[in-house]
Amino acid sequence: MFAAFKASGIEPLLADAGVTGLERQRYATFQQLWHQFGLLAFISGMLTDFLDGWAARAFKAESRFGVWLDPIADKLLVGAALIALALALKTWLIYIPAALILARDVFMTWLRTRPEAAGIVAPSRLAKWKTAAEMMAITGLMLPLALWPMPEAPAGGDGLHWSTLVTGALVLGLWVAAALSLLTGAQYVKAIKGGQR
Repeated sequence: MFAAFKASGIEPLLADAGVTGLERQRYATFQQLWHQFGLLAFISGMLTDFLDGWAARAFKAESRFGVWLDPIADKLLVGAALIALALALKTWLIYIPAALILARDVFMTWLRTRPEAAGIVAPSRLAKWKTAAEMMAITGLMLPLALWPMPEAPAGGDGLHWSTLVTGALVLGLWVAAALSLLTGAQYVKAIKGGQR
């Protein structure tokens, strides 16, 4: 499904350096272990974020600071995963939505520090759907990298193979998440402007 190993340009460099096939296989295995670690870290982050929010609501322990901090933690988790995916897959199909999401999240984090945004901290329902779309798409795209060795890419191919409809659906999901990111960002800016009137 994914061919990031050869598409990354690392495999040809190893071949030029006289590295044997066995050593290249060991390097690929090492890469896969890192992908497995990344997937486990991302899933752990999602679960702890969910449990933290659930516990805060169940025990009525929600605070204004927690409501403000939780989206920032989500952005850090998603941002790190998007950067890792972009570096691994090396395709514009990931670069563009990842860049849009990261740019929006940086802008929103800065905007939340502004005095005029002090009274508008709770995420909207659409923002929660956006976060869910990001989490599902990222997890789905990380899963093949973690579970299966990366095959060689065909000549002139991108780092992403369209071998299954699932892959296309996951990439589409990431684009949907990027669109929702821009939409919710626009809604937040509109809410701030409305509050200043």
